[in-house]
Amino acid sequence: MSLPGFPEGFEHQMKTWLADEWPLFLSAYTQPAQRAVRLHRVTPSAHAAIPAAAESKAVASVHPVYAVEGPLPGVPASVAGQLRDPVPWLTDGFYIDADSTLGKLIYHEMGAYYLQEPSAMAVAAALNAKPGERVLDLCAAPGGKTTAIGRAMAGKGVLVANEIHPSRVVVLAQNLERTGVPAVVVNEDPVRLAQPFSRWFDAVLVDAPCSGEGMFRKDPEAAQQWRGDAPAFCAARQKEILQQAIRMVRPGGRLVYSTCTFNAIENEQVIAWAVENFRVSVTQLPDWPGWDSGRPDWGNGLRELLHTRRLWPHQGRGEGHFVALLSIHGDGLDPTGERAARQPGTTRQTELLGSPNKGKKGAKAPAQSTAWNSVQWEKWLRQLLTNDPPAAWLHPVVSGGSVFAAPPEGLSLAGLRVLRPGVCLASMVRDRFEPHHNLAMAIHPSLARNHLDVDEQTARDYLSGNALPEADHSGFTWVNYGGLPLGWGKSVTGRTNNLYPKGLRRGDLSL
Repeated sequence: MSLPGFPEGFEHQMKTWLADEWPLFLSAYTQPAQRAVRLHRVTPSAHAAIPAAAESKAVASVHPVYAVEGPLPGVPASVAGQLRDPVPWLTDGFYIDADSTLGKLIYHEMGAYYLQEPSAMAVAAALNAKPGERVLDLCAAPGGKTTAIGRAMAGKGVLVANEIHPSRVVVLAQNLERTGVPAVVVNEDPVRLAQPFSRWFDAVLVDAPCSGEGMFRKDPEAAQQWRGDAPAFCAARQKEILQQAIRMVRPGGRLVYSTCTFNAIENEQVIAWAVENFRVSVTQLPDWPGWDSGRPDWGNGLRELLHTRRLWPHQGRGEGHFVALLSIHGDGLDPTGERAARQPGTTRQTELLGSPNKGKKGAKAPAQSTAWNSVQWEKWLRQLLTNDPPAAWLHPVVSGGSVFAAPPEGLSLAGLRVLRPGVCLASMVRDRFEPHHNLAMAIHPSLARNHLDVDEQTARDYLSGNALPEADHSGFTWVNYGGLPLGWGKSVTGRTNNLYPKGLRRGDLSL
């Protein structure tokens, strides 16, 4: 029994690993791929649709940059009608139908939720990030796990999201922006991060690049790209990344290693290698429904592998994942220190890259503007917002006509390629400031001095790029529907100009 579309080498590998379970595994691929959604800015606990615009100003974002307490909006009816069974391992995760249209609703663009493969949701649950912690997502694109971590941190602490690929780091920044998660976004090789961040983070996630065998059911092209030497090639790279990650965790901290692949070479054998070579131990993860334990017989007989977790598509409701939680002892390196990794190259000045909303993927930003005026900046910012801005906003980083919140205190970014050191607050346009879309998506509703509260149809019009009706005030205004952010507008006589980034505009959205 074989399934068309599976590479021959993959079938041979899986028959070796699974033995009698191979027919069950194969039968799972006659069923549709599992899909799920994680609620982000809304919650079912409110038991109501999004409040009317007149009531929206008291509604809180899930993780405002400038924390203000308040209730969350309820789940909109058009979203609630598509939610099915809860995903057991992550709060506010729900299965959805294979033909769900949630990706084409206006609420997706407002960051109300994040579409994510259900077994991948367990990774953020395993990391269990807390407000106030220092957390690194080392291989973060496209951002599903990073945004879940940011939600758990509630805008408090330090979240660094790194992605080595220049194009993928732009997608990462866009997803963080859409969901309002404040994070430092970096585009670096892990080896370059290990020196400035040595023993610095409370928790590090390594969702390692892998052979992607768990993607085959939802992405047949991934199956066609698989090669017999892929597991061994990926495992070598995973060990290099994991070694750097261990160096960045403080003594007593934790590290989650995960993949979306099935073979033991990239999973049990990588963890066994880490335990044998570094001062780490495997911490037991919960017995999530439908998940199996890792296999010691696949990892040099290491009994601690029973603490890891696997989801197989013929046993649980997901496409497949491997998750391990490691505790770091001492500095994580072996007692002799002989396994310390190679050091980063020549130190550079911090290199700020272009804005992800301008379509210049990985483009280097121009030199810092000479028109910067700190007095003018503070005056403008206080006119835009209602409360005193955070110090990181009053003393920002300015580069290439963009104004960013200063990075968290104690976080050294010198010598690194940085896409965003913090929330992008504004752009400088001909010696004046224009609020950035990132700021609109990150702030608490009560922070915006001027609001334009719109209905569903007007929200759809806004996201497609249309001008809006004139507001009852002039100047920049925070456009929202029911407390969920849409972006900025600028009210002039007779209309409100649409400042939604052109690269994000969509005309195919439904209500």
